[in-house]
This record gives sequence, structure tokens and C-alpha cells, in this order.
Amino acid sequence: PAANAQNCVNSSRCDELGYTKTTADCAGLDTLVCPFDENKVFCVEAKAQEQIISCDTGAVLYSDKKCYINASAERIPIAVVFDTENRLAVALDETSLAWGGYGEIIGSAAQTTSGKSNTAAILAYGETNNIEYPAAEYCNTYSTTGTNAGDWFLPSLEELELLSSNFSGINSALTVLGKPITDGQYYWSSSEYNLSFAGRLVPSSGDTTYHIRYSSVRVRPVLAF
Repeated sequence: PAANAQNCVNSSRCDELGYTKTTADCAGLDTLVCPFDENKVFCVEAKAQEQIISCDTGAVLYSDKKCYINASAERIPIAVVFDTENRLAVALDETSLAWGGYGEIIGSAAQTTSGKSNTAAILAYGETNNIEYPAAEYCNTYSTTGTNAGDWFLPSLEELELLSSNFSGINSALTVLGKPITDGQYYWSSSEYNLSFAGRLVPSSGDTTYHIRYSSVRVRPVLAF
């Protein structure tokens, strides 16, 4: 009997399947070899691995209170670290407000080196005496993913000085996130000076003055993490 006819199909070409490189082209990368020609390969690009790192000055702090290299897209940045010893980070957001309580003296409780302590004293005095302190209140009510109202505070003058001493690296990170500290502008501290004035500082230069408390000055919250 006559032999049965057979259909012949040409094998797919390597370049049509994406195997367009040589092993030399893919040096240092994983490769897939073309099944039809071992001299043709496809480079498998190595993805950067997300890594937890030490939260050093200038590192971005995420909503889980950790710092990363190559953070995944799902990670939410909330602040930039400026003090590693006390684990302090400055918020990405800011506003302009009065310090408040003009003509009232809180005293030593609002004149410490701890912004957290100062802010608590300011708020307690305001609640007891029915007085508004907009800058401290804004920081106290500020929240992000992973943080709550009450976690953030108005930094002390000394804490702003620490931020200023490492301003370049800190603001570089903030700038990458689209949230830079405004160059040449004053920011309120929580450090009361007297019944009329409170401390403010220019982070980009370190310039410090005591300013009238009913004036509107920039405010950026701080977090102890």
C-alpha cells in the first residue's frame, strides 16, 4: 500500500519566540535557552529585592514603622528620619498656622527639649483654659496610614536644630517624595519663650528667632517611632 502522507511543519524560529540574545549579552543574568538553538537565549532581568534597612538619618519611614531599600509599590511612605538616637521622623505634610495663646504663659512645661512633652503641656493648658493653640493642635490631630491622631507632635526648638544639622540629606529624601521643606522659611517649634513669643527655626540655615505667637508660620509634625 502507498505510504501515508505526512505533514511537515517548520520549527518556530528562536527570534520569533524572543530568544534574541547570546550568552555574552546576558552576562550576570539568568537565561532561558532556545529549544531549537542552544546559541540563542533570553535574558531574565533580575528584579531588585526589597530589603529592610536601618532607619538612619535621611531614610524614608513607611507606615509599618520600618525603612527599606527598593520598597515595593504597596509600601506607603509617611516620614523621613532625622534623629536616629531618639528615633524621630518628620512628616511629609505641612501647613501654616499661628502658635496661639497670645498673652498666656504656660511656663516650664512647654519649654523642655521634648516636643512630645511640650505639645502635651500646650494642649492640656489650652483645654483647661479654653484657649486655641492651632500649631500644636494640628500636629496632635495629624495622622497617616499606620499612625493615629495623638502620635504626632510639634517639635521642640532643639529637635528642629537636629533636623537642620542634617538638612541636606533629609530634604533630598523629602524632595524625592515630592514633599520638600521650604528653603529659607521658618517653622514653628513647640518651645514657648514667654507670653508673647515662641521659638521658630529655618531648617535650611539653622537660623533661630522668637516670634510673635499670633503670626502664621509653617508647621510640620514629627513622629517618635
